[in-house]
Amino acid sequence: MNIDFENGSQLLKAIADPTRICIVHILSCGELCVCEIQKYFNVSQPTLSHHLTILKNVGIITASRKGKWMYYGINREKVKLLTGFLDTVFLPGDACLCKVLNEDGPSC
Repeated sequence: MNIDFENGSQLLKAIADPTRICIVHILSCGELCVCEIQKYFNVSQPTLSHHLTILKNVGIITASRKGKWMYYGINREKVKLLTGFLDTVFLPGDACLCKVLNEDGPSC
């Protein structure tokens, strides 16, 4: 089994920002429009939209238009991939690089 370090790294980078991890936490309770999310932050709407775009681009959140408003929610399948990646990296298992050193050399 190959570990997708590139994809895992991109997901972790996206949530590594305090504002973005807070957005994810807020959305864990359900889908919200950007105006509802903005109530929790002291940032401009363009700044909040920038953070939402980063999360959307890596697939951690979804976006859907309802009328004139954009609603955001958690992409549970992507979260499962992220938690699976973290389990693979942090917990010992058959996929550990120390057990499957590639004959062609280093894997990272």
